[in-house]
Amino acid sequence: MKRVLFSLILAWSAIAAAAGVEWSQLSTDQQAVLRNLEDEWSSLPAGRQQQLAEGATRWLSMDGPQRAAARERFAQWRALSPEKREDIRRRYQEFRALPAEEQARIRATQERVKGLTPEKRAELMQRWRESTEGARGDGAASGRPDKPEKPERPPRPERPGH
Repeated sequence: MKRVLFSLILAWSAIAAAAGVEWSQLSTDQQAVLRNLEDEWSSLPAGRQQQLAEGATRWLSMDGPQRAAARERFAQWRALSPEKREDIRRRYQEFRALPAEEQARIRATQERVKGLTPEKRAELMQRWRESTEGARGDGAASGRPDKPEKPERPPRPERPGH
């Protein structure tokens, strides 16, 4: 039942995104958030209109500290070079292509690391760098000597019956 409901919601979302969102369909609050885009709204792709409308809804649901944090993250994003932003987008797409279990494992590890003190995080990063130096040699493999190369993972063992 849950799968059927989820499928219906996905299908409805896809139809809604394909149709786009008329400016007049936005709430007054959404229009206020998106007012800088009003003149070009009708020329935006339907999917982009949908993303912006959903983003405005999320913005309106945030409290003051959440909005401040979002502004700070956006300022940090804009300060990145176009190459760095593209690298982040590429890595995000690679992450999204992973199986759900692997995504969950990575998120859990990230949460554990975030829970460490800054000193413990620095110690962990140093240990990781030291462990990768031998694996990467002089760093030329990545073309980025300032960035440590991630060590290769051993292949996953075959599970019985697969």
